Parts: sequence; structure tokens; C-alpha cells
Amino acid sequence: MAHRAPGMKAYDEPLAESHAEAWHYLDQWAIHREVLFAINALAERQAQQATPAMSPSRTAT
Repeated sequence: MAHRAPGMKAYDEPLAESHAEAWHYLDQWAIHREVLFAINALAERQAQQATPAMSPSRTAT
């Protein structure tokens, strides 16, 4: 079995391939993250508005 360490072809090539595959997903996240955060914030606000807070006078007996 070949020894794999940084600086050796058996180590560097698979690592470079892995990094190359990851860049697409990182780029997509960078492009869309603000929209995803906005959608999540809107969904949380709507959920809070749809669920009325229970006041002490309306507690179940």
C-alpha cells in the first residue's frame, strides 16, 4: 500500500478532486444564502403570528 501524505500524488490528487466537487455547492450557498435566510425568517414570523400566545386568563382548567 502506498504511503499517503500531503505533498504526495496519492494524497493530493484525491483531495483536489474532493475540493473541486465541493466548490459548486459552496458557490450555490453563497449565491442563495440571503434568500434562504429571508424565507426562514418570514416562515418563523408567520408561525408566531398564527399561534396566539396564551394569556393567563385563557389557561386551560
